[in-house]
Amino acid sequence: MSSRYRTLYLRALSAGGLPQVAPEDLRLIRSALAEGDDVGDERGLPALTEAAARWSTTEANRFFEIYASPAAGRTATEQQEMTRRVLRNCAPLALSAGAWLQWIPSPGNSETEPVLRTLSLYTADVGVGVPLADRGSEYRALLRRHGIAEEQPGVRLASSEYVEGFSFRLPALLLTMSRRPEACLPVLLGADLCLRTVGLLPPLAAALRADGGDDKEREALDLGGPRPGTEHTGRELSLAAVQAYLREQENLADPAAGATAARRLLGGFRWALHETRLFSERLRRETALSRHPDYGVWRLIHARARQAAVYHSRFKLAGRPLAEWFTDVGTGPKPFLTALAKSRLVRPGNPDASPLLGSLIGPNGPMFRIFTDEEIAVLRRWIALLPEEGSVLHPAADGADPHPDLHHAQADWHAQGTDLASGPAEPSEAPLPRAEPTPRSLGPAAARAAYRSLLGRMDSPALRDFAHAYATRWLTRSEYAMHRAPEQLPPRWDRENGLREWLARAHDRHAESFQQGEAPLPSREELVDSTLQLAPLIMIDGGWLQGFTDYRLASSRAGHFLFRTYWDELGNGELELNHPRIYRTLLRDMGIDLPPTASPEFTAWPALRDDAFTLPVFWLSISRFPETFMPEILGLNLAMELSGVGGSYRDARVALRHHGFSTQFVDLHNTIDNVATGHSAWAADAIDSYLADLPGTFGTGEEADAWDRIRLGHRSLNPPGGRIAEWYAALRDRRRADRKRRPTPASRI
Repeated sequence: MSSRYRTLYLRALSAGGLPQVAPEDLRLIRSALAEGDDVGDERGLPALTEAAARWSTTEANRFFEIYASPAAGRTATEQQEMTRRVLRNCAPLALSAGAWLQWIPSPGNSETEPVLRTLSLYTADVGVGVPLADRGSEYRALLRRHGIAEEQPGVRLASSEYVEGFSFRLPALLLTMSRRPEACLPVLLGADLCLRTVGLLPPLAAALRADGGDDKEREALDLGGPRPGTEHTGRELSLAAVQAYLREQENLADPAAGATAARRLLGGFRWALHETRLFSERLRRETALSRHPDYGVWRLIHARARQAAVYHSRFKLAGRPLAEWFTDVGTGPKPFLTALAKSRLVRPGNPDASPLLGSLIGPNGPMFRIFTDEEIAVLRRWIALLPEEGSVLHPAADGADPHPDLHHAQADWHAQGTDLASGPAEPSEAPLPRAEPTPRSLGPAAARAAYRSLLGRMDSPALRDFAHAYATRWLTRSEYAMHRAPEQLPPRWDRENGLREWLARAHDRHAESFQQGEAPLPSREELVDSTLQLAPLIMIDGGWLQGFTDYRLASSRAGHFLFRTYWDELGNGELELNHPRIYRTLLRDMGIDLPPTASPEFTAWPALRDDAFTLPVFWLSISRFPETFMPEILGLNLAMELSGVGGSYRDARVALRHHGFSTQFVDLHNTIDNVATGHSAWAADAIDSYLADLPGTFGTGEEADAWDRIRLGHRSLNPPGGRIAEWYAALRDRRRADRKRRPTPASRI
């Protein structure tokens, strides 16, 4: 039941991303982009946006004409079924609205204006700070209101016989490119602006208009509209991100590279408009075709043919075993439907008297509960309309096939997707960049060598293996002598009170330690050196949470706390509040002008020691597996956010003030990490939310194991050192790596 695009769509939904882009995936992307280029549209951005907006309005009106035009046997129920068809086919894109931006931010680019502008747009899409407030959840509520079960982006939606193959093409390509933002950034930004300009998908706009939906509902589903709590519309935020990107490209040392980026951005806009047009036009044709009196029953037969062929070898229809009819559905609807309509199972025009809908499906019948209520309604309508002109019992006078369009449409019912040019396409752009070479060892020197590779989203099997091995070894070392470690989480989670009470006590201990004695002031040289050695860590502030930019995690019950924290660490879109930029300014005040974090020069900076990269690489490694290491990340996040509150930040502030340096960085963290309403509180609430949901996810009995893993993650911020701990980790990490970690379904966390 899976086409190329359905399969690609499912693969791209994974929060772990695509370990590598398969050659066939590249061909799909390049062929699709080439189709967009072939439209011959050379207009600039203002003209393109105007054309997209104009087309959207016109197409919505054309689509609504299908609802407004009379049709035989049209009832309110049939009108609702047409609306459900539109809603289902818009679901692959609408349930992931904005998800194509999910991996654009990364620790290596989090100081740049284009990324921060894009992140501002994305946070509005996911409803930052509120669980299940993403645009997809708005659409999910609409599906539920219409009784549609395929409400989650995943296997059930991708395998649904009610969703056409072509409906997965655009979301599959967008989501796949979202997992390779380094290579696809300008295309994604251009495509995003196009979709924001189109706004409400025309088929959806027509369906909501026919359904009588209110303006509030339409605004909530409009990609270009405002979101609750935002001052700007999605269209305005998208345009701001595009303009920031184009400004950055104009300032490049290589003008040709800037021109190429601008061309690719416009190409992304044209491609998305081309794809949206194709989707809407094909869905419009399918929706118009659904008015054919034989459409519903033939679609039902086609969907059930494979299974039905197994059970109907003895029953004869027009002299042939019914199983053979089911096997031959590829020949089209006319022979099968003619034979069925003339059989003893059907009384044309009288569904109540038809055995097919009587004793056969009754409580004592051989087909009891075979059909859903919705499918029974389809069969009733078909039988009722058989006497009407246009049905299979009323062929054309010239003997022509009354079902050519119906026969042609069933190609998409096979879920084969939209046809592309066969064979590999020539690349229209440079090949996707490769990940940096991956170190083979796991020591400090290897961490330094891997740091730059892990800063971006580009991946490879070797890099993933290194990241998993590094995180596993670090966690295994953190297990050593854990029962003797001070200031750890309690042995058991308090299900009645959660972590807030423990958090308050931990804060009191930090404050008491500070009040009992001041830490000795470091010399100026010591302060400058310690500040520099922290740079690989602070320049990726929040890096342990980068996996929670994933669309499904960013708005989940536990994950939304972590995404909100990540958003805060990067300054909520404000350049002057961006933590890496503030820290870079502090270093400049100290006379240190570090190169860009993602540059080779940063990692090679001679004054940085190898040990400065070990903890940052753990952050970056574990963050690549947000579902696999969910409990450990939750514990690490709590330790990280609590680490400086009450004492360490105040010690650092005293030292910075004493030597005449800005205290903005520590002042900011001392407030936003507070235990009442800040990051520390969110970290505790994330853990409580995760553990509270565990019984519903895995059943009872998983809480103790999850809590042990959270405690381990909490200790991993400061694992034991020394050779014994290293030997312990080396001996046990292989066994730990082999142990299957159970990922947490994103819909439940």
